[in-house]
Amino acid sequence: MPNNCCHQFIVKKTDLEQKKRKVCKKCGFIDYKNPKVVAGSLVVRNKKFLLCKRAIEPSYGKWTFPSGYLDASETPEEGAIREAKEEVNIKIKLNKLFAIFTVREKNLIQFVFLASHINKNFRPGIETLEARYFDYDEIPWKSLAFPSVAYVIKKYAKPPKKTPIFHTFSKDYGF
Repeated sequence: MPNNCCHQFIVKKTDLEQKKRKVCKKCGFIDYKNPKVVAGSLVVRNKKFLLCKRAIEPSYGKWTFPSGYLDASETPEEGAIREAKEEVNIKIKLNKLFAIFTVREKNLIQFVFLASHINKNFRPGIETLEARYFDYDEIPWKSLAFPSVAYVIKKYAKPPKKTPIFHTFSKDYGF
C-alpha cells in the first residue's frame, strides 16, 4: 500500500523473477498490486437460496449471495460469517468450501462457502435493500449482480464430483 512520502513511480524489473513493477524512484517503495480477496456464503435452507438485493454500487438493486471484501487480518471463513451478519443479519454455520474463483480483470480472488442459516429470522442490513429465499426456478437470473453468482448457484444445483470448484472469469462486471 503506497505511503504518501514522495512516490514518483517508474516501471522496472525488481525481483529475482525479473517481473516489471512500479517502483518509487525516490524511496524504493514497490507497488505490488496484489489481488483483493472476497469471501461469501451460499446459504441454502429447504432447497432455497438466500439472496440479497444490493443497496450499494457496483450493481445497485441486483441480487447476490452475502459476500464482500476481507478486512485486514481476517480469514475467508471469518469474512463470510461477518458479511452474512452485515448484509442480512443472520448467523450462519459454514459447512464447506464450495468454490474458489479468480476474476482476472479485477485482480480478485473469491472464496464461496456453503452455509446453513442458524437463527430463525433475517432482515436486510445497511448494504441490502431486500433479502429473501428463492427456489431455483424463481431466481431472478437476469437481475443477478455478477456472473459469478449465477455460476455458483448453477454449480450447486448440479454439483461436480469434486469440490472446491476452481474457476477463472476474465470479467465479472461490477467488482
